[in-house]
Amino acid sequence: METETNDWALFAVMFPFGLLLFVGGLLVYKQKMVPPALDDRFPGKHSLACTFLGMWLMLLPASNFREITSSDIIFVPYALLTFACQGIGMLGWLWMPKFMQPAWLKEADRLKARGKVRRIRQYVKGKDKR
Repeated sequence: METETNDWALFAVMFPFGLLLFVGGLLVYKQKMVPPALDDRFPGKHSLACTFLGMWLMLLPASNFREITSSDIIFVPYALLTFACQGIGMLGWLWMPKFMQPAWLKEADRLKARGKVRRIRQYVKGKDKR
């Protein structure tokens, strides 16, 4: 009896989990949902990295369906996009460049550098929006 990967089952498991991470990351970018641990326990911005890791998880199972299209015109950009999402997501756990961070998070980092921790809590909760 041969065992082979069920591509549809892999897609059914990974796509919803990737969608969950992707939507959560977008909510953090829009400041609709702020994670409680925006402190210095981790060197990177893991809540922002989840956006790219979620996109990677959504795109990854579809690579198993490449037998349907044997065209490199479709597969090469798809592979580059998948690789970029994985790289940015994994790098984001360790370091997220400033140009990829939302403005409210840059301001919170500036306040944290000045030592105004109480003001950060108010700013992140949305009480001190300008």
